[in-house]
Amino acid sequence: MIFGSLLPRPNAPLGLLLLIMAGTPATALAQIDSGQDTRLRLDQQLDRQRAAQEERSLNEVDEGLDAPSSLVIDGKTYAVGNNVDEMGQALHIAVSRRQWGDARRFLKAYENFPDRDPMLMLFANGAVARQDGKLDEAEGFYREMLVLDPGFASGQLELARVLFENRKDREARQTFESARALLVVDGDKASGVIVTIDAFLNALRHRRGWQGNLAIGPIYSTNINQSSESYTCLLATDDGTCVVDRKVPDAIKGTGINVEGALSRYLPLSGHHGLRGRAILFGEIYPDHHDFSQGVFITRLGYQYQTGRNTLGLSPSFDLGTLGSSVLYEAWGANAEWQHTASRNVLLRLEANYRDFRYRLPGSSSQTGPMVDVNLTVWYAPSQDWTLFGGPDFTDKDTPSPTDSYRQFGARFGINKTFGSDASILLLGSYRHREHRGFSALFDAKRREDQFNATAIARFPALRFAGLTPEIVVQHNQVKSNIDWLFSYKRTTASVRLGYAF
Repeated sequence: MIFGSLLPRPNAPLGLLLLIMAGTPATALAQIDSGQDTRLRLDQQLDRQRAAQEERSLNEVDEGLDAPSSLVIDGKTYAVGNNVDEMGQALHIAVSRRQWGDARRFLKAYENFPDRDPMLMLFANGAVARQDGKLDEAEGFYREMLVLDPGFASGQLELARVLFENRKDREARQTFESARALLVVDGDKASGVIVTIDAFLNALRHRRGWQGNLAIGPIYSTNINQSSESYTCLLATDDGTCVVDRKVPDAIKGTGINVEGALSRYLPLSGHHGLRGRAILFGEIYPDHHDFSQGVFITRLGYQYQTGRNTLGLSPSFDLGTLGSSVLYEAWGANAEWQHTASRNVLLRLEANYRDFRYRLPGSSSQTGPMVDVNLTVWYAPSQDWTLFGGPDFTDKDTPSPTDSYRQFGARFGINKTFGSDASILLLGSYRHREHRGFSALFDAKRREDQFNATAIARFPALRFAGLTPEIVVQHNQVKSNIDWLFSYKRTTASVRLGYAF
């Protein structure tokens, strides 16, 4: 930073302050804070992207297995006799047509017949359990059915689908391939079912393949250096002439390049177990003010346990931050995540991180130390086109000095609206309050800050060309500090990017 003239004075705390702050760019100190929302957004964007692709796959394949054309009721009511044959036929029709109320009613009645068909009982119980979300129970019924008749192709198909939904990917692939081998010999009669099986197998290949997204484009910033633009006259003569002043540099406005990207892969092992890898990259490059260019790279590789409704991930992590052409910090740590599908339209995600930061640039070593952060996000989709999400977050940072250590509490809230397949808009806002632990004699204060962040992203899939989707991103950041002249600032950025997802 650039300050005004200073009269010589022994033991002047202001002089010490100038020496310290001259070697500690404000951008370096604020880098983690300004990127917290971006990191969470990109991390969770991968999950949403994977879930959307999964939903499309399931919708496509469901059409091939259910509602057989040879059984048509057309809303007409048919009497069912109280005998094992008619009750069994009614049960089979109800299950095939996914009329679950009728299926439960007929199943309860059918199980009272001593000469009931055990295969039909197991088939119906498996279907009802699957509909109720009891996938482990459904798997048990289907496996028991296949013990009675290992060559029953329909039973293998239902078992494979339950394994698919319950995230036992390796077993699902083996079961689908086994069913396919049985059906191929039937020739054209089984061609429709084989197409469906191939769709499931393609979905499984996609699950264990690389998935990611990348967006890049020009950016304009109103405050590249995150300056408070403060001016204070510290000592003036009787006629008002300022002889000692404190001048923070003006905000630098400029253009650059904005880039965001994320990449992930899941490798299934046996059962619900697997390995996961994930990398996130985001940053801003300002060619005319390269000292303020910054980037963040985060990578994780570890273990994942996944069922139809729950996902648990544990992995070591590595963070790298850059400022200008130099490495600002490195941070080894650990990441833990739990995700739970509460219902068809409610999803919860709890994440905790531990990272041990080691700052490399001169003047930034006071920020070295461990950081723990925890965040909870809840998604609620009242309709196909609307998604609401939000949740609290907490951060605890330790440094060698209590004056640089802090605790931070915050919350996020967002809305995502899609307009068919033509466009979508994401609005995200966050507020965080930070309290530093120690009193600073240098500033004669205990530092406190309020941080406000707002992000709007509009995407236009209708304008996609060459696989690239245009998008507009506007972000506003504001920090209000009790040490206002140094740490408070406002910044707005706008970017037009092309995004690619795979």
